[in-house]
This record gives sequence, structure tokens and C-alpha cells, in this order.
Amino acid sequence: MAASARALIMGKTSSFWAGYCDQLRKRPILTKAATGVVGSLIGDGVAQYSSSRSVSRSSNGPMFSYDAARAARLCGYSAVIGSPIGHYWFQFLDKFIFPNAMGHPMTAVVKTLLDQVIMAPAGIGLFFCAMSMLEGNSLQEAWASTKQKFAPTLKANYLLWPAANLVNFAFVPPAQRILYCNVVYIFWASYLSAMASKKGSSEDEMLVEPAYLAQKEL
Repeated sequence: MAASARALIMGKTSSFWAGYCDQLRKRPILTKAATGVVGSLIGDGVAQYSSSRSVSRSSNGPMFSYDAARAARLCGYSAVIGSPIGHYWFQFLDKFIFPNAMGHPMTAVVKTLLDQVIMAPAGIGLFFCAMSMLEGNSLQEAWASTKQKFAPTLKANYLLWPAANLVNFAFVPPAQRILYCNVVYIFWASYLSAMASKKGSSEDEMLVEPAYLAQKEL
């Protein structure tokens, strides 16, 4: 019985993976956008739940109240901006950075350095500016909010993404790199979502413990 159930699960998983890879070939951007939305939903859900638990412990408030508009903003950004940019960025790196030595360790190192020097700061700035404007703020207000949140978020980025992208560029096939990033992004999205919704007037007030670390305290 257990063996047949295991075989059924393995068969379904294999079929799902084959279908996913087929969609990647046929509709790469749409498929990557869809996986980005899933990662955003999970990451934001973790962030909202962690924040709600923290508030309820300190104020005896309600245990959990889901902010669907906040989740929609994060998912919309991921689908329309984040995932397509990631798709073309990885294509650019593969085409122009040692295209004939993709399996070499130095290729992964150079791509990771470029990603962290160029894409990380640009992506973080774009994210906070876009999220603030989606909340109804003016461009000037969005810029002020982005300046407050940029430095602490970039520091948090450097704790996670350099190592994650070294693995990505060294071992993950190009077609699956966005999927790999979206798995890591579940944890990163929990941080971004919490940071994007945080209000503060100084960099110290902008410090947010990543939700995936806060879970250890629950």
C-alpha cells in the first residue's frame, strides 16, 4: 500500500515537473511570472502572520488579519516587473559573461558579483519605489520611503543572495534559474513585504528581522 502510494506521488510529481518544463519552453516569461506570484503569496503570508503574531503578543489584539491588498501589490510587482526583469537579466549574463565556459567556477563568481553590484541595488530601489506608488503615494513620497529602506535592505540582501546566486549560477540549468530564485524568494519576499509595509523616519527604525528568522521564536 505504502509502495503504491509512493509510486503514485512520484508519478504525479514527475508529470507535473515535465509539464512545468514544457511550459518554460513554450511560455518562459508567463511561467516564470506565475511561479513568482506563488513565491510572493507564500512569502507575504509568512511575513503577515509573523507580524500579526508579534502584535497580538504585545497588545492582546486579534491573532491574524490578512491584508489582501498588500499581497496583491507584491504579487503584481513580481508578475509584471520582477520576474520579467529577472528573465532578461539572466539571459544577458548567460549571453555575454563567458558564454563558452558556463560550468566554470569563475563564471559563477563573476555573474554573482555583477548581479550584486548592478541588479541588487537597482532592483531594491525599483521595488520600494513601485510598491510605495502602488499604495497611492506620490513620486516624491515614494523616493523618500525608498531612501529610508534602501540601506538596511541591501545589507540584508548581502546576507542571502550572494551565496544563493553562487549555487544558482554554478549548478542550476539556465531554464530553471528563475524557479530556483523563486524558491529562495519565498524567504526574501517575507522580508521585502515586511519592510515595504513598515513605517519609520530613520534607518534604525527601518530594521526588520526577516520573517524566516522570526519563525524560530514562534
